[in-house]
Amino acid sequence: MIRTLIFGFLILSSTLFAQPQIELTESSKVSLVTCGPGEELYEAFGHTAIRVYDPSLGFDAVYNYGTFDFNQPNFYWNFVQGRSLYMLAVNRYSNFIRAYEHYNRSVREQFLNLTLEQKQALLDELTWNAKKENRDYLYDYFFDNCSTRPRDVILEAINVPVEFDSAHLGDERLSIRELTDLFIVKEQPWGDLGIDLCLGAVIDEPATAMQYMYLPEKLEEAFDHAYVVKDGERIPLVEEKQTTFQTATVVKEKSWFVPQIVFVAFLLFSAVFLTIFRAAKRSTRIYDGLIFMITSFIGFNGIFLWFFTNHFSADYNWNILWALPTNAIFGWALLKKNRPRWTRHYSLFLIALYAGLLVGWNYVPQLLHPSLKFIVILLLFVAVGVFRASAETTKGIVQK
Repeated sequence: MIRTLIFGFLILSSTLFAQPQIELTESSKVSLVTCGPGEELYEAFGHTAIRVYDPSLGFDAVYNYGTFDFNQPNFYWNFVQGRSLYMLAVNRYSNFIRAYEHYNRSVREQFLNLTLEQKQALLDELTWNAKKENRDYLYDYFFDNCSTRPRDVILEAINVPVEFDSAHLGDERLSIRELTDLFIVKEQPWGDLGIDLCLGAVIDEPATAMQYMYLPEKLEEAFDHAYVVKDGERIPLVEEKQTTFQTATVVKEKSWFVPQIVFVAFLLFSAVFLTIFRAAKRSTRIYDGLIFMITSFIGFNGIFLWFFTNHFSADYNWNILWALPTNAIFGWALLKKNRPRWTRHYSLFLIALYAGLLVGWNYVPQLLHPSLKFIVILLLFVAVGVFRASAETTKGIVQK
């Protein structure tokens, strides 16, 4: 939290006050600024900004669409609801760079091959967007963010067709989920799990070349392969590149605290525990009930995000196949000493469901997180135990 506040202070403290109308000169330059990933989950994908520099005027500003205000009304509830308001902030370039150097995050620039008129049009558009009454926008993680906004405002302001050569992406396009995984599977394994639990099949379709650009590094690549027509000639959009700050190499120790290992260990421990207790005819009702109740909350969360928020990317979340909300009722019933008779039939339904899900795992319309297989195996194991215990109870063998 302290890290977040410090970084925000370094950026926001440099925000320029009301901008006068600037008339750029021939010495002006415009660049797309790409910042490397940081250590926190929200920093894992990097960042994009636009720099406008005119040494003749002593003007050097960075336009940053990745800013938000914790003090805005209902900030946290709006975040949960998918109605987060981000805003365009204007920062002094020197302070912007200092913030990224402080946290060892690389900064690269692509100077754009624009006419003076195009640079001026872009600056005018950014200046208008930065006004208090215009600066806020409804943020979307994948379709309207700090990377897509700079792209869109540049394309609109230069007012000429831009050709993006997407051949470098290859024939088989990745989905948004797979693109996201490129940046967080190794560095943020628990964050990756959280994203896979909350977001649905909407992000599992092959992404278009434009959709790739929600990631700052992919936007940078796209600009490297972009062309415009200037004086009747097809020329690269980027005329020059430079690395302003290069990240120092940091060797990180490999962590064993990752979902796959933790869930396998939990599965093995639970299997041994349940087997011993069942062999001794001892009750496992508390464990049985809690495991189904706890996992059902994941299903409730998926339903909430899908139907009751503006998180478009949370639609069609097939995690509810294993994290059934109805398991909460089932789990509550299992906590009772005298289980209702319907729990036997429900457990049989779960056995069929979980066995079928494991067999058809790769055919689910959504790319489920691989570590969740171990949770499904555990739920199947518990459901089998509940069914057997119910059968024994029916025969008159009651657990002690």
